[in-house]
Amino acid sequence: MRKKQSTTTIGGPTARRAVGVALAAGFLTLAVAAPQPALALTATPTAPTTKSVTATTPGTATTATPAATVTTVPSPVGTWSVTTQESDHPASTGTLFFYADHTLRLEAHPGPDGKPVFIGTGEWHSGYGGTLHYEFTHPLPGTRTGTAYVELDGVLTSSTGFSACGLTKRVYDDGGTETVTIVMTGTKTA
Repeated sequence: MRKKQSTTTIGGPTARRAVGVALAAGFLTLAVAAPQPALALTATPTAPTTKSVTATTPGTATTATPAATVTTVPSPVGTWSVTTQESDHPASTGTLFFYADHTLRLEAHPGPDGKPVFIGTGEWHSGYGGTLHYEFTHPLPGTRTGTAYVELDGVLTSSTGFSACGLTKRVYDDGGTETVTIVMTGTKTA
């Protein structure tokens, strides 16, 4: 008994006929995409470059290409006056230093002598469109001591302002832990 052959049909009779005619005639066509220019990331889209033609004397023309537009994204590097609001505490103020090497320092909760009650250290990273991610640790002041682990995501709202929100995980020396929300806004002072 003869076995049935399995066949798979792709396309209709017209497509099969066209492929058969092309193969019989010895044609083989490959489509190759033209190389595309590299994508440049900027904070805002730039207008496409255009050329204009200016006639100088009859029979001659010159082309002028507009200068490229360069858009810069604000940098957080500098000194910031910050206000911090954790979900279970009143708002507090401090000074946040973003350094060029992507480290940071937070001096917060000024005491009666004007000096910060605690100093936090960490690191920061900026992203596309002025986004900002930073994290730091600081000792927990007060009667229940421990360490706070803070992680925030935000955006530079201008070259002199930012806002961010995230979480603070508190790990107490007595073994307890808790996580609270945190919102921070800043104004660049230097």
